Amino acid sequence: MRWQLRTTHWLALIMLCALFLRLLLIVNGGQFYFPDEKRYRHGMLAAESFIEADFGRGIDRLLQYNNHHGFSAVAFIPALAHGIILQLFSSLNPSTTKYWFALDAGYQLPALLFSIPSVLCIGMIFLLARRAGAPAQEALVASFLLAASNVIYVFSKHFLPYDTSLLIGLAALWLAIHSRAASFRHSMAVGVTIFLCFWIYNGHATFAILIASVHCIYHARKPRTILLRGFAMATGAATLFLPIVLYNLYASNVDVLAALLSFSTTVDQGDFKEGVVFPLLYFFDSEAGIALLWLLGLVLAGWRLRQHWRTGGQERAILWFACLLALYLFIAFLSAGLQLFVVYGRVTRTMAPFIVLVCAYAFTPIMARLGQRASIVFVLAVSALALANFVPAIRQEYHIEVARRVRNAYNDVAFETTLNAPVKNYVWIGGKRPNARYLLLNAGYYYPLSGIADRPDGDVLLAVSHPFNHRPWQYEGLTAEMRDLVNSHEFKIWLIDTRPDEE
Repeated sequence: MRWQLRTTHWLALIMLCALFLRLLLIVNGGQFYFPDEKRYRHGMLAAESFIEADFGRGIDRLLQYNNHHGFSAVAFIPALAHGIILQLFSSLNPSTTKYWFALDAGYQLPALLFSIPSVLCIGMIFLLARRAGAPAQEALVASFLLAASNVIYVFSKHFLPYDTSLLIGLAALWLAIHSRAASFRHSMAVGVTIFLCFWIYNGHATFAILIASVHCIYHARKPRTILLRGFAMATGAATLFLPIVLYNLYASNVDVLAALLSFSTTVDQGDFKEGVVFPLLYFFDSEAGIALLWLLGLVLAGWRLRQHWRTGGQERAILWFACLLALYLFIAFLSAGLQLFVVYGRVTRTMAPFIVLVCAYAFTPIMARLGQRASIVFVLAVSALALANFVPAIRQEYHIEVARRVRNAYNDVAFETTLNAPVKNYVWIGGKRPNARYLLLNAGYYYPLSGIADRPDGDVLLAVSHPFNHRPWQYEGLTAEMRDLVNSHEFKIWLIDTRPDEE
């Protein structure tokens, strides 16, 4: 009991450190960098209706179907807190709708609330490892390794559904491996949580399929049990899905199933054929030294499993390896094989929890044999590798913050880009001004990238590395050719004075 208490304290410390690092990430802004972050507005509009006591309209806005529909409900809570703060303290504009479009807006408070699910994922990994039979030390190591993961860290400042969906998916997996004698009601609960994981972010379909497969197969010894669990999960998912379908059909004449199928055909920014190698490229570019540590852990875990194959007690390692391999094959087959959707980093990162669980299985007994000093060296080394990834993410500046500073300092500014046509800026930051003295270049999120021209003549007043140079962001829709284009050119956000001789 004493060790268990100490382990709990260490876990709390890890999660507090993770939250503090996310605070540092959030302070520098960066919200609405991704075009998908505009979906936060659905939650904000619903919150605005509730603040104005128009509850019917607010509920309708939450239930009306939109892509990644469950994200509206997730965004509602931080948006409500955001809206209340605006009403009480903001002197910019009393309307939260108009405030959403303001360059002078600050979004740190809702961003803080959005960061919490990624911190909770760290605790969920501990619970998941323990339920699978891992000792407390191994579960703690898994949580620490997940806290050190860059791909789990970097999204936590943005208004995106990925972390919340991942957290609920891990909770669903925790329920899925509960016991051999899972009741019909328990399997329904698994189905509800799996559905929420998918409904909040549709891109986690492979993750949801994996969890459902684990619940059907893990601990099941008879085909009848597999079928019953599948039926129970479908029943649980239907208790949430059918009311949404019927409401939208009745209130808005929207066919949710048809809308889902139509939306699934739009996942095409990137390259289908990269699906096989994409996870490897993504993790090694995004995690750097941590990825090498993961590779070592996977090799050592395979060796340990081979050595102790017949001794028993290795079921959890087999489960984590099977989940990791199945998830990789799902992703590769649906992308490179069937070409149903392009793989993105935000989908690939669902493999990270299983990687750290396998690595914890490998590293924990080694540290136990080598003693406390080895454990301290391990913690310090992993922390140093993690900080090498986190610090650039913390220091990264985004175009909205840069544009805000420039607009406050200069009046005669035009927004342009050095990217060759055809290219589109997916984030609104302002229109063009003919014959403007100052040019703010590349202050936006652009797609597609086909070429980069030299910057115009003039004095460079400001130069900021564009977020496209941040390696994790290069795997969110960019093809290999686009990544090479950015990496082989100087691509920055520049402020140019085109007439420096004028007073």
